[in-house]
Amino acid sequence: MKRWLLFFASLGFGALFLWSGVVKIKDPISFADAIRNFRLVGDPFAPALAHFIPWLEVFAGIAVMCDRTRQGASALLTLLLLGLTGAVVSAWIRGLDIVCGCFGGEESIDYPVKVAQNFGLILWGVAIFFLSRRSRIATDSPPRP
Repeated sequence: MKRWLLFFASLGFGALFLWSGVVKIKDPISFADAIRNFRLVGDPFAPALAHFIPWLEVFAGIAVMCDRTRQGASALLTLLLLGLTGAVVSAWIRGLDIVCGCFGGEESIDYPVKVAQNFGLILWGVAIFFLSRRSRIATDSPPRP
């Protein structure tokens, strides 16, 4: 039962990031603008991040769906979510009216909703990390006499 739960949780988590990355890859200019609007980094870092982050999401999204790379990919995506959540909270505190750029949308961020969504995703990533760790330990341990 736990294996199936882990499999479907990983599949959903990975698909979400795969989709998010592909949407950003299609329009890197809009994503670079969204990054600039956070006012944390400017040029040339915003365009560089706009090209790097989506590919990271795509490859880590695929990796989290695979048994051997699941734990590392879930850790990487969770750290990415923590960084994004920090940026969102920073923009919220500074009173910025910004577009997240998370899934290619052009609507302004509803800060409480976005922070709650991100915390839910962080919990999802942490759960996958620990469930895959337990699963890995169970399959890697030698049989007992």
